[in-house]
Amino acid sequence: MSTPDQNDFHVDLTFTGRNTNYLFPVSAAVAAVGIVLIILTMTTNLAAHLLPMSNDYLQIMIPTAPDGGEPLSLTALTPDINDKTISVSGTVMNRTDRPLSDVVAVVQLLDTTGRFPQTQEVPLMPPQLQPQQTGTFMAMATLQEKPGGILLKFRLADGPFISHKDERSQVTPPTVSVTPQPPAK
Repeated sequence: MSTPDQNDFHVDLTFTGRNTNYLFPVSAAVAAVGIVLIILTMTTNLAAHLLPMSNDYLQIMIPTAPDGGEPLSLTALTPDINDKTISVSGTVMNRTDRPLSDVVAVVQLLDTTGRFPQTQEVPLMPPQLQPQQTGTFMAMATLQEKPGGILLKFRLADGPFISHKDERSQVTPPTVSVTPQPPAK
């Protein structure tokens, strides 16, 4: 038996005989571009230009109340001042028909001069507010001067601010009525 010659039929193409493999350099370049893109989106505002995350877009995340009003209702706010230390606690109610998750109370504590405010972001407890459920928050700080005021806002964690309605119960003074009595005889 005879073995056939290996070069019986041969077609010459443009890349015949080249031993160059471009798979590794191309894949390395694609990986390097990907890593640079990830770093740029994390360290610059490139992600803001690529993604449609504006305040108007983020407002969709906030449900509305059935009456079309504010989704949250501030039901109680209790400041306690002791010299230069102020603590604020309060309760807020979810007025919507859907649960709200990861709501944060942004409490700005001001001193009498207004020069040294302290801002604290405290999560509501419980973390998920069911419809018509109340949550609580508490913030405390020692200021450089005597406490002078409180600014309170609510927002979603890493999201937009949520408007709220102040529905704290107002204590009304008792009404005094005078009923004339006939003179005693």
